[in-house]
Amino acid sequence: MNEIMAIAGSTWRRILRMKVVYFLIVCVWILIGSAMNYDILSLGEEKELMIDVSLLLNTIAIALIVISVTFEIPRELHEGAAATMLTKPLGRTQYLVGKFLGSVITAIIIGLIIAAGFFVLFYMVFGEPLIISLLQAHLLIIASSIPMTAIAVLFSMILPEMITPIITAIALWFSFSTSHLAKYGFMKIIYGGVLPDLDLFNFKSAAMITAGWSYVAMAAVWGAIFSVFALTLSSLIFRFKDIK
Repeated sequence: MNEIMAIAGSTWRRILRMKVVYFLIVCVWILIGSAMNYDILSLGEEKELMIDVSLLLNTIAIALIVISVTFEIPRELHEGAAATMLTKPLGRTQYLVGKFLGSVITAIIIGLIIAAGFFVLFYMVFGEPLIISLLQAHLLIIASSIPMTAIAVLFSMILPEMITPIITAIALWFSFSTSHLAKYGFMKIIYGGVLPDLDLFNFKSAAMITAGWSYVAMAAVWGAIFSVFALTLSSLIFRFKDIK
């Protein structure tokens, strides 16, 4: 457990020490706040526009953190940074779990910072206090970092280094669209729990409107269960992977 937390700690500390991360967060806040200037173009729907922009940008920010795993794992394996850990009996599994936890912690922290900035801006512009449904929406987006990171770790094990970030980005988009694509052709056959459905973390899901906190909890539980499956599969693949 100490090894796992050490790897996780080095991962999130490395990312959170980067000044560019905070520059991007400020840029996100500016983009969210700028939505108030589009009252005419949005036909008086600037409030809804600000909400949609905040959710979209928070999702993109978390996705970028997740995709960074697909760069970091291959780099460390090639540079031998994880050589000591990988020689232990459970070293490879501990390494993957540590990277997973570190990336999830980073995504959660950044997601919470962006969400906090949105609520401050929303109050300053519209004078409305914290709205529970908006809090639930951002918490869903933050919780989506759990299955997204598991997908990134899995793809880091099964794909060549050069194309892993691109394929991971495509897979994340696909996962957010799975339930919609399932309405067409062969997707009806292969969908049904087999393929990950990140649209479960979409605030505008019909279930979210009526279920509230119970839906948030169930979506988070699903994300955790899927992540265990994906990490287990990643560990099995990693055990048979040659490290040069």
